[in-house]
Amino acid sequence: MKSIRVFLIVVLLSVICLVNFLAALHGYRSSIVAAEAIFDEQLTTSANLLAALVADEMDIPAEIFTDTNYYQLWREGVLKQRSQYAPSTQLSVLESGFHLANFSGKRWKTLVRPLEGNNGWIVVAHRADIYSKISEEVVLKSVFPIIWVLPLLGLLIWLVVYFGLHPLHRLASILQGRKSEDLQVLDDSDYPRELTEVVVSINALLGRLSAVFDRERRFSADAAHELRTPLAVLKVGLHNIVSESGQKSKNIEALERSVDRMGHSIEQILAYHRLSPDRFLTKSESVDLYELAQLAIVDLYSACETKNQTISIDGSPVVVDGDNFALVTLLKNLLDNAIKYTPDNGTIIMAVELSGSAAKITIEDSGPGIQEQDLKRVFDRFYRVGGENLHADIVGSGLGLSIVDHIVQLHEGKIEMGESIRLGGLKVEIILPLLQNPIALLDSA
Repeated sequence: MKSIRVFLIVVLLSVICLVNFLAALHGYRSSIVAAEAIFDEQLTTSANLLAALVADEMDIPAEIFTDTNYYQLWREGVLKQRSQYAPSTQLSVLESGFHLANFSGKRWKTLVRPLEGNNGWIVVAHRADIYSKISEEVVLKSVFPIIWVLPLLGLLIWLVVYFGLHPLHRLASILQGRKSEDLQVLDDSDYPRELTEVVVSINALLGRLSAVFDRERRFSADAAHELRTPLAVLKVGLHNIVSESGQKSKNIEALERSVDRMGHSIEQILAYHRLSPDRFLTKSESVDLYELAQLAIVDLYSACETKNQTISIDGSPVVVDGDNFALVTLLKNLLDNAIKYTPDNGTIIMAVELSGSAAKITIEDSGPGIQEQDLKRVFDRFYRVGGENLHADIVGSGLGLSIVDHIVQLHEGKIEMGESIRLGGLKVEIILPLLQNPIALLDSA
């Protein structure tokens, strides 16, 4: 059932049409029966009148009979009298009662009445088709108004259903107009009894969601403190051990790499949590992607310089409407991946430009790239291309590209990956619309 309104209108109109049809059919049959009774009464009256005139030996006026009604007087099987247009043959068998007959190409109804003393028969005949036609016209004239009124009933039903469902539309409008961070309960005092239960259930759900989000926010703050602090202490401890011993063993180096990877994973998990739909884009702003790309290069330039890599940026300022933190995270993750997987003395090129009514971000590198069979899985959380053993010396958690994909989706953009023609490594291309609708984005997310 796609629409309650359509369902109600169709069902109510169908029921009304069915009831009207049955009522019209019953009325038609009843009217036909009543018309037949009147017809029979006329025949009976005519036969009785003729019998009285015959008994009194009075002349029967010929002008009262036309070509649509006949009479005959039979005595001892001989036709004694007949109306002007009546045939000289028997109109009907001489048996008392009503009969139907066909003659002169017409349908007739006859009444045979015996005379007193059984010394003759009065036969009266009327055109049955004329009376049937008149009866049907009368009945149809009474039925047609019921049929013509159906469109008006449909309009009235539509109006009644529309105003009846108005509280539901008002509730939907209130829910659609709410911002994602607004989890206040709804006022349930101005709704019909049937909707009050729905509003109460929605309020209960909002209360549970508010409690869950509060727990998540507390978890984010607690995790940032409880996880970062021990790691910082561990790093200081490792540094002190190296300083005291004067040398760095392989075990210490492996431990440092593990600590760095753990710290990177914690930062990525916290960033992923911060980008959850309930808190994302609550305050959209104009952001220059070209400027953010420059800042991302500045922040990560030391890592690039360590590997003696060449990095450049092309393009011009492009302003989009989005979340500054999310877009910075997107650019840093893409650039960080490019630096990590590009070998020493490699090349990285970033470009920011307009592409029609959208912004296009392109990052190419001279690294090993990604095999075609892995392109479909690179956006899965905790998935690393080639596995942990292949890039054991590279700090990572498998969340970077998952976060990038998440940010692109929340901005209603597109991301594509493939081989770089210029550099031979990986090419990442991101398309972001210039204008965003934060509420719509949250609803779709």
